[in-house]
Amino acid sequence: MKSKRVLIVEDNDLNRMLFENLIGQLFSFTSAKNGLEAVDLAETQEFDLILMDIQMPKMDGITAMKKIRQGHNPACPILAVTAYAEESDRHNFLEQGFDDFVTKPIRPREFLQLVQSYLKGSGKKAQPAQKEEEGKIILDKNVVEQLLKYNSKAAIQKVLEDFLEECKETEQQVLMYETNPESKNLIEKIHNLKGNSGTLGAQRIYFSAQKAEDLWRKERFQEFSEELKNLKNEIRQFRDFLNQETIFDS
Repeated sequence: MKSKRVLIVEDNDLNRMLFENLIGQLFSFTSAKNGLEAVDLAETQEFDLILMDIQMPKMDGITAMKKIRQGHNPACPILAVTAYAEESDRHNFLEQGFDDFVTKPIRPREFLQLVQSYLKGSGKKAQPAQKEEEGKIILDKNVVEQLLKYNSKAAIQKVLEDFLEECKETEQQVLMYETNPESKNLIEKIHNLKGNSGTLGAQRIYFSAQKAEDLWRKERFQEFSEELKNLKNEIRQFRDFLNQETIFDS
């Protein structure tokens, strides 16, 4: 089905790399880093499916989707890619004009099944994501093994290296926040860290980042500061775990 063309719209480098690795095995793809790029590409090229992240700079996914619907290929299926997993969120995306949605963190097998269903014309709807219990696992090997099933070992190793660099950058932003609580970059880092850690199966970082983001949104800043200490600890334990892990040994 290499004749089928997919437009991947994702501003997060790690998620975009994973989407490209998964999609590229079966289909042709083009990537955009924001909604503006996506609208321009959709006006000049034909696509059979568009994967549209919701939260992006320059132009958000909902606005981009509506502009594409007004263009020369309004019937192209567009799937929202989002961390919002409630049933009410799904109804909202459908009402806005999306055909369906993909919930982050993605799981490769289910993700590819959904993509294939739309490219074959059957359009099988995604099932609402099941709520995950707060895990005590530093790295879920089942998630890593599923990623390895659909990606090369070298690709996943590179993704983990990039994730560790992201963890380091987040730690630096936490230190800046501790000396200057007015810093605006930290919550964006935590949001990205949440999505990437979930995709990679780094459960304890994921749940800590999720909790920290929720506390920030609710303006519970004292609790937010306490959770930052836990997040730094989870990052340290994840790094130590990877240094000892042998999952890539063959």
